[in-house]
Amino acid sequence: MNFGNIMATFGILSVATGALMSVWAGFKYVLLGNMRLSSDASKRLYDKIQKRGGWKWILNSELANEPHYPCVYQVVTWLNGVPFYFSRQERLFTAGWQSKDDVSEIVFFRWNREKVVELLTRNLKGTEIPVSAMSPSGQDRLGCLTYDPDAQVYLNPGTYEDIENDVQRLVNGEISRTSCLLYGPPGGGKSQFVKYLARKYNLPINIVFLESGYTNLDIARMFSEVPRNCIVLMEDFDNYFHGRECVMKNEEVRFTFDSLINSLDGVHNDYRGVLFVMTTNNIDAIDDSLKKRPTRMKFVREFGMPKKEVFEKLGVEVGRGQVGKLTLDQAFLLRDQQREIVMKNAN
Repeated sequence: MNFGNIMATFGILSVATGALMSVWAGFKYVLLGNMRLSSDASKRLYDKIQKRGGWKWILNSELANEPHYPCVYQVVTWLNGVPFYFSRQERLFTAGWQSKDDVSEIVFFRWNREKVVELLTRNLKGTEIPVSAMSPSGQDRLGCLTYDPDAQVYLNPGTYEDIENDVQRLVNGEISRTSCLLYGPPGGGKSQFVKYLARKYNLPINIVFLESGYTNLDIARMFSEVPRNCIVLMEDFDNYFHGRECVMKNEEVRFTFDSLINSLDGVHNDYRGVLFVMTTNNIDAIDDSLKKRPTRMKFVREFGMPKKEVFEKLGVEVGRGQVGKLTLDQAFLLRDQQREIVMKNAN
């Protein structure tokens, strides 16, 4: 082959390569669009793909048993009339308070953008109420509850009714925010009450977890991203602070008590439709700036041992000596045991 033929062949290959590159660039940058997804949206979309079934071509995946979400998952599928490619990957960090991050994206035809936005927002909502962890980098879904407008709660009369009335006003848009500080021994129903409000009024729960590596700026960022119409839960606050003194085991805590106070005051967030709930086993450990400032914690309420009325509502038979000594958790356990005995006798 002479030099002329070589140059001609090279020219043909160059033209062909250029044409292919043009087609590829046009396909990727003109016909296709993509969106980066938050960890919460990624997990909800993954759940939707699994539950809806239908056609899907899995390119890559990790074996993960529920409730664990796979760190690696790539699929081409068709959902709600929209074809798309969904990728969920894991990125490791070499430094910082968070050791890894989820990198997820969805790729779709540009003319389907509005349908994709609807799929990622409205169509992902329903009977599932997300429970997420709050962090400076955003929200990370932990699980979900089931919406139930007829949900029941088993608490002592007079303990919670005024708080629930405020939540009803919150949901109706009559007030923008409300708050409560719940205290009492473990098993007294504090967490059950929060779940009850979430399920009955369809309010997502965002749980605040404090890490020693957070700075005051991280705290501000975390609260600035609190969404509208949700519950912000700060559980067992006495594990973090006694008064204004941080009691976390790590001595290199970088954030201060004042950063939390300033965040609750809503300087950088209008907190529309937000219920703040703080729980503690030891009310004496909570600073007066929280428990004696109604603008921060409107209701300060003790959740004690269940009284006779609670056992009657549960349908549990107890002796007089047991009332006031059994926690709510123990009451539920006793109810299950008594039901099991009745079923065995019936068989």
